Amino acid sequence: MNPYAKAENQFSQNAENYRDSPIFAAGEELEWMKTAANAKGQEHLLDIGCAAGHTVFSFSDVISKGIGIDVTQKMIEVAEALAEERQLTHITFEQAAAEALPFPDESFELVTCRFAAHHFPNLPAAMSEISRVLKKGGKFLLVDHYAPENPVQDSFINHLNRLRDPSHVRESSLSEWKELFAENHLTKEDIRYWNLHIDYQDWMIRGRTPENVQKEIISHLHAADPDTKQLFQVQFDTQHQPISFCLKAALIQGIKH
Repeated sequence: MNPYAKAENQFSQNAENYRDSPIFAAGEELEWMKTAANAKGQEHLLDIGCAAGHTVFSFSDVISKGIGIDVTQKMIEVAEALAEERQLTHITFEQAAAEALPFPDESFELVTCRFAAHHFPNLPAAMSEISRVLKKGGKFLLVDHYAPENPVQDSFINHLNRLRDPSHVRESSLSEWKELFAENHLTKEDIRYWNLHIDYQDWMIRGRTPENVQKEIISHLHAADPDTKQLFQVQFDTQHQPISFCLKAALIQGIKH
């Protein structure tokens, strides 16, 4: 089976939601990424798992060339239409997978990946490719939600995400990221951690989650132990329906040495 089929299926039907959702279109972490990148205007940037293109668009004023890749053709089409609308001729998009980047070695000064790595079927292969296409001294900027080191809480949050989105593979722990960066010649620097607030109803709508799965998700949230509920800030209304929770997010930079 095509390892990307689930992602293509999930995101083809939701491309416009990802174009318009404030979480993806306007997260403040875009500014944090730009600050960390400290681009001077000549850089070539590759954005992996670009979805509707918001990350590469946010860099458009500080780079000379930007390429966004995604496995979902519908996402590429949405991103291309936005680039055309905004007259960003130096930003292009193509369908490709993180595990097999169609670019020569050391092609980019900057590689970004925002809220996409947890979908990669083979994260070690993707990290190897990221390191390969980065120039020496180039920066990899990763934003994603991560799993706690506690195995019970790791299992809780990964199961929750997988229930709602079958294309979710795994959100890694910070110690796993540390290992992956080290193995791929990247000097890891943690820039920022924050709680990513999730409005439960919006999350369900964006995921087009079927009703039977929603019931399973609600049971899963209720079954969490008090420490886990507190960590992920799980909130219920008076009818015991979920209102919101948070994901643990990080911005991590790796400099290729």
